[in-house]
Amino acid sequence: MIRFWDVLERAENGKILAEKDWDRMIGEVAAQVVSDYDIKYDPEDPVPTDDSLADRLFEAGVELFEKTGIYCIDTGKVLKFTKDEIMEALEGAPERAVYGSGNDVVEMPHREVEDPRDPVVNFSAVGTPVTEELFVPICQSYAQEPIADTFSGPLITTYRGMPVTSGSPVEMEAGIWNVIKLREAARLAGRPTIPIHNFMSIAERTDATIAAARPELGALAGDGLFVAAIAELKVDYERLKKVSFLINSPYVIGGLYGPLMGGYGGGPAATAALLVAHHILGVISFRAQRHNAFPIHIHNICNTSRDMIWLISITGQALARNTHLVTVANAFMASGPCTETIIWELAAHSVAATVSGWHLNPCAVAKNRHPLHCSGMEPRMHAEVGHVTARGGTTRKEAGRIVKALLERYEKHISNPPIGKSFTECYDPVSIKPKDEYILLWEDSKKSLEDLGLKFKLL
Repeated sequence: MIRFWDVLERAENGKILAEKDWDRMIGEVAAQVVSDYDIKYDPEDPVPTDDSLADRLFEAGVELFEKTGIYCIDTGKVLKFTKDEIMEALEGAPERAVYGSGNDVVEMPHREVEDPRDPVVNFSAVGTPVTEELFVPICQSYAQEPIADTFSGPLITTYRGMPVTSGSPVEMEAGIWNVIKLREAARLAGRPTIPIHNFMSIAERTDATIAAARPELGALAGDGLFVAAIAELKVDYERLKKVSFLINSPYVIGGLYGPLMGGYGGGPAATAALLVAHHILGVISFRAQRHNAFPIHIHNICNTSRDMIWLISITGQALARNTHLVTVANAFMASGPCTETIIWELAAHSVAATVSGWHLNPCAVAKNRHPLHCSGMEPRMHAEVGHVTARGGTTRKEAGRIVKALLERYEKHISNPPIGKSFTECYDPVSIKPKDEYILLWEDSKKSLEDLGLKFKLL
């Protein structure tokens, strides 16, 4: 079994390679394996039902990882692993993650394709920039939702008037503030010990994370932290230092992977193989207990386009059928809050991800570019769709029909989507309740979704 120490040794002693040569090799190998395994994107089948395709994709991802390995930026070395080591690591990986303690325990088991169990839903603003003044109200809008199993926060780019610069003392101060304010939001929401699945969204450096990882500040045992891979299939010492801390901590380790569709990997088929390979990276180098996927279209800056829905669905199925990993799909929407198109986007993503074996982590909205454009309503809607999809026994074939109908409603707007409304335009900032306009929009939209086959009476 590969130990973390083996990873560190290979980061020091592997074959040296220029990063530009690594990037070129990734594209070449990804293209070759999807050709060899006959992995082809079908735009008419956004939620594939072909088990053989899913299994071939898994094999392609394993071969891709075996041929490439992992690139360590700090040493310029390649970490290589044999197929036996890869399969042994996957076999020994956790098949469930457990958040929280006491009365607030949340179990995340491995999900299967067309699993009738509710997906666990991790509510998050996923990196949306906000102000210090609205950080707590926005976080409260997420934590207070009864359907939220866990939550995490947005980010601030300035703290007390100073930029949060990586490696600076301001970053450390902001990181400590981040943890304090997340737990404050949980208390104001009436859920003081709700698990925080990623308690650090502001600070990048490991020293700032360690400084803030204290129960008296609000980072409780059973909370979690993400370690993000660098696209494509890269790590650095900052990430490996974070892993070294986490494996000796009471926190759940989450791997975070965002391969770029249209980048070095190429199209949807090759990027899907890369996403499978990233999960292996997370098992081996991050010791991840749960795995978050946020593949992104390099031009559209979302993952709700037709090709991205296909990529998410088939990758989820490949991992669900061939591993027992705990996998979670991050939702990135093009449209902004309080728009009709965001509802169709999040519904399509939720339906496709749920039937394909993922848990859910909604959501980034408005292409994650517009400050304060986030609220607890977006993950509420995403979660409700996911729950009724699972409880209704939705099949992949039925999901494909629903997703195709939804794509017709929004895909033409993806390149130039409505940015929607800011938090204070969507919510009363005092009561932290969504305004009537947003509630009515969702209630009306649910009727349309019911016409497509989703049964909200199952909530």
